[in-house]
Amino acid sequence: MLHKALTLFVVLLSITLSAQIPTGYYDPAIGKTGAELQTTLYSIINNHTVVSYTPGVWNAFYTTDDKPNGYVWDMYSDLPGGDPPYNYTFGSGQCGTSSQEGDCYSREHAFCQSYFAGASPMYSDLHHVFPVDQYVNNAGHSNHPFGTVTVPAYTSLNGSKRGPCTFPGYTGTVFEPIDEYKGDFARAYFYMATRYQDLIASWEANTPEGDAILNGTSYPAYESWFLNLLLTWNADDPVSTKEVDRNDAVYTIQNNRNPYIDHPEYVEGVWAPGGIKAEPTNHLTDLVSIAGDPGSSQIILNWTDATGAVLPDGYLIKGSTVSFADIADPVDGVAVADGGLNKNRIYGTETYTYNNLTASTTYYFKAYSYTNSGVEIDYKTDPVIPTATLATTVGTSVLQPGEIAFIGYGTDDPDKFAFVLLTDVAENTQITFTDNGWMGSVLRTGEQTGTWTAPTGGLIKGTVIVIQGTTVTGGGTMSSGLTGLSISGDQILAFQGTTDSPAFVAGISTTGWIDTGVPTSNESYLPAELTLFSSALGFTSEMDNRIYNGPLTLGNSTINAFISHPANWLSDNTIQTFPSWTFVIGTQTIINVNASVESITLATGETITVQENIQLTVTGTGVSK
Repeated sequence: MLHKALTLFVVLLSITLSAQIPTGYYDPAIGKTGAELQTTLYSIINNHTVVSYTPGVWNAFYTTDDKPNGYVWDMYSDLPGGDPPYNYTFGSGQCGTSSQEGDCYSREHAFCQSYFAGASPMYSDLHHVFPVDQYVNNAGHSNHPFGTVTVPAYTSLNGSKRGPCTFPGYTGTVFEPIDEYKGDFARAYFYMATRYQDLIASWEANTPEGDAILNGTSYPAYESWFLNLLLTWNADDPVSTKEVDRNDAVYTIQNNRNPYIDHPEYVEGVWAPGGIKAEPTNHLTDLVSIAGDPGSSQIILNWTDATGAVLPDGYLIKGSTVSFADIADPVDGVAVADGGLNKNRIYGTETYTYNNLTASTTYYFKAYSYTNSGVEIDYKTDPVIPTATLATTVGTSVLQPGEIAFIGYGTDDPDKFAFVLLTDVAENTQITFTDNGWMGSVLRTGEQTGTWTAPTGGLIKGTVIVIQGTTVTGGGTMSSGLTGLSISGDQILAFQGTTDSPAFVAGISTTGWIDTGVPTSNESYLPAELTLFSSALGFTSEMDNRIYNGPLTLGNSTINAFISHPANWLSDNTIQTFPSWTFVIGTQTIINVNASVESITLATGETITVQENIQLTVTGTGVSK
């Protein structure tokens, strides 16, 4: 640190001596820091001479942005110390339109004009308007904030990049210029926050991109993540002779200067008046993890901010699904970007919610306090790191049509119905049942709807659930009973989702499904997701009570064909007691009663066993016995 500071002092001394700063220009700023220094600098540089955008800015570039060899100094194509992929000649290279790099140069608002709604005098302020390749400007920077990119979606010929931000605190799309010019752009942004201190607080809501970097204040003006980025770029790319010469040239035209080029120490004087901070004194406290909603995919971390002589600037939360030992401590000077289970939170934010986690998985978390940013970041990694752990719950099941089947109903008081699970169902899985009919595009209203919720631990396929009112046998709970089933005909539909957008999984009609006309309260269309004799059952005449009486040992792919066919049901107009169905569902289908089915489709490796004296007729390719 000391060596770096000494080197910076020597650089600053040489720059200050070579710059053409008017005598006494910055005298009012002596001894001031923080917001007071920013306000003082504002009073020095405001009310500049405003040039026209056309031709004023174009003409200014001849002296503000000329290379020693006479070409345009384009920071989006230049390769310091090497040969750029193309050069522009003043005047003849102006845009125009472009379809590729090297077509023409444009006037680039480094501080995007959309952020300040294209208003003047910002629009033509030369301290942030530069000549750059138009194609790179459009394809790369556009309206995106500056940031750092690891996996670019676009890369220019000189290595400037557009892509997801990897700098801690922001993950949106950003533009990253090459290292040699990052400080130039950072100091242009510090200039904008100072020259327009009286306006910048009102710019936050102009665009989402502007909102990402602006915090709606005149000081510090920028969001913490972006301010940290600018401070890092300012430190890593010190003021160059190019910037000094440009600052002098702009002053000749506008009669104001960029104070952060003349006095780079003003950057930390305004935005980090305490200088580089030491390691945080303490860790955060009271770190806890609680289940979110749903608990199968969300964990919420809460904590209390750290206290002490040196407060942190932020916290790095690192996570693992293996163990605490699997979480490696961060290294000072190497900022860890957001990604996966790694999350940065600014000081003063005492919570973070992890979403889209894996069900039935234990998560481990460590929280590290840190000060500073970028290459100056300083993590507290001792003595004991705060930790928290929590396991997500079992995820709920999304059912497909035919993965449950009705096996009994009774419309004589007390009303009841039964269904069998034809797949394993996770805990908290919900299925809604209603005797409101399907109108063809919406459910009727006015009848009853209740939701069944699977119990803790879930249930396996073959489980039989009997529901009478809100009383459930077999497992789970029922929110509201279907106690108004009509003896004149009715239906029960099972679905997941909402009544406005149901995803049907099964259906049964005591009188059969209609296909024309407007259904009454006793009728229903068959929803398009359901298939008769497979995921739905319909009878040709009304009976108050029916019970499935077919085979109970069935194959996975044939069970629906047996359960959903009327020939395998007993019907009666008197109250019936549901039997104790015991289903065995596997890869073998055993037929032990005479039955008539429309079709049987066998899965690979599945067999049919027909007991003696049972007649089975097979049509198509097969064997009859």
